[in-house]
Amino acid sequence: MLVDPWSVSAESIDALAAQFFAASLFPYLAFLYLLNRKQVNCPPLANFGFRFLLVFVFATIPAGIYAKTHYHDILANVDWLHGSAESLLTITNLLIVLGFRQASGTEKEATTTPQRSEGAKVGAQMVPTLLLLLGAPLLGGLLATVHEEPANALSFPTWIIHVSSLVEWLVAMGLVWEYSERSRNERWKGLTWGMVPLHTSGICACTYHLFYNAPSLSVLVLLQAALTFVGNCSMAFATCRIGGQGDESGDDADDDKVEAESSLMGFEDMGTSKNSNLMLLGKVFALSAMGSAGVKWGSLLFDAPFSGSLPLALTLITVPTALNVVKWASRR
Repeated sequence: MLVDPWSVSAESIDALAAQFFAASLFPYLAFLYLLNRKQVNCPPLANFGFRFLLVFVFATIPAGIYAKTHYHDILANVDWLHGSAESLLTITNLLIVLGFRQASGTEKEATTTPQRSEGAKVGAQMVPTLLLLLGAPLLGGLLATVHEEPANALSFPTWIIHVSSLVEWLVAMGLVWEYSERSRNERWKGLTWGMVPLHTSGICACTYHLFYNAPSLSVLVLLQAALTFVGNCSMAFATCRIGGQGDESGDDADDDKVEAESSLMGFEDMGTSKNSNLMLLGKVFALSAMGSAGVKWGSLLFDAPFSGSLPLALTLITVPTALNVVKWASRR
């Protein structure tokens, strides 16, 4: 029997990914230590949000063990456990977003809108989202005649959690960039760059789920783990450089610059726009629900998610990452 000496088993890939995930904790702890320095002047709520990520990290460990021992499967294939654990990541990102909005003054600027008017806007915004939540499963049933979802397909709520985490992280990146402008400390922009690998790591996870966690694509989990390690290191390095430059207050010229540059942004603009936190959360949820419905049921129209194609999967990861990098590079 011929043996391929260069072949790598799925078990060895999973083991290597686990080592990367474990190793990534150490640079993240270094990042938290550096972020907590007085001279860095990180917004308190955002600082707490970054620390809250440890709850997500340590919650996934028993969740993964329980999935293996009770269901004899990986965590990603046990939807209720998977979604519950990932929801902690969503909470983490929201805390970071709200913390930087509070520090930049965007939240205060939005409070000039009367509460009734703001509530009406949020209500009008949520109507199509609620209709989508009610109608999407029916549409999914019709699309299932083209392709039937495997048993390990992510549920609609779990997809919303994943997509919202990606959107929230982009919003957080934009707010960190804005905080750099308002605090007149250019080195905060380095943290935005340091957050890029972690966003790509999240894209890897979503791409893996799009292909129904195909064992042939387990290398995506390894890529996700490696990018998590790189991202934690890059955030620690960026934070090390922040302390000792600039002050906390900005001026009108800086504010004008922030508003002018915001036109170059995408989802990140949601955080820097003068909307209340309630309106922002409504927008994030609406976009996440629409995106999740498109991914979960729209993908049933195509053969690709069932193909296990690694080149296609890497393309789905590389293209949005490249666009993300180009976008931030254009703002320098």
